[in-house]
Amino acid sequence: MRINKITSQPNFQAVNQKYFEWAKKDFARGGDITTEWLLNLRFDVFLFKKIKSNDAIDTINAIKKYMNKTNKCIEALLENLHNPNP
Repeated sequence: MRINKITSQPNFQAVNQKYFEWAKKDFARGGDITTEWLLNLRFDVFLFKKIKSNDAIDTINAIKKYMNKTNKCIEALLENLHNPNP
């Protein structure tokens, strides 16, 4: 029996469900995410290391679909996640 090596890597996104659901509730209430949401995501990635930066990027990209337009805070957070040590 011959076992073939799988050469392609799966392409999936790891969206953090806690933050995704929280953002959906914020959108339902006020049409935008809260500052608390942004700060907690930033703390969980950079300070507490509970979430990987790639997962946070995927989460932000998933919620951007619900937003009318992104604000400077989200763009700054994305920039920090892509380049943590500029």
